[in-house]
Amino acid sequence: MSRQIQIRRGTASENDNFTGAIGEVTMDITNKTLRVHDGETVGGTVLAKQSEIPDLTNADYVVESQFPTAENNYTWYRKYKSGWVEMGGLVSTNSSDSNIITLPITMADTNYHIIAMNEPTDSINAWGWVFTKRNSKTTTGFMLSSRYGSGQEVSLRARWQVSGLCA
Repeated sequence: MSRQIQIRRGTASENDNFTGAIGEVTMDITNKTLRVHDGETVGGTVLAKQSEIPDLTNADYVVESQFPTAENNYTWYRKYKSGWVEMGGLVSTNSSDSNIITLPITMADTNYHIIAMNEPTDSINAWGWVFTKRNSKTTTGFMLSSRYGSGQEVSLRARWQVSGLCA
């Protein structure tokens, strides 16, 4: 023998003025929707019907991400459904030889955009600026350098960000 389960139901107006118990579900017979209650919110929370959910077929959204931690060398990224990726991090060195940035995601080609901003640590670096070393850009990384007035390379502490299509 089958069993029938019924939930509390009422018109939209009746539901709008009802505060259900925590976890209670009611049916709005006017709008043919369900409402979930938390014991505090008058009217509850209306659940969407499938016909009310927007079509996300052509929407671009994040499918993978990484937050900066010590384990990933303080790099972060957001990879989108379209293949677009944004990533960044922090580089801090005392030698121009070790300013090689390894990207957490391989790029499709070298036509990606780089932004790097010096984070001053002393009065000399406060006047410095950061640039990408010529011909150092690959699909897996690039090299940064910092110079001041005389053209002499100095220690580098900079935040970097890359955006473009990933492989």
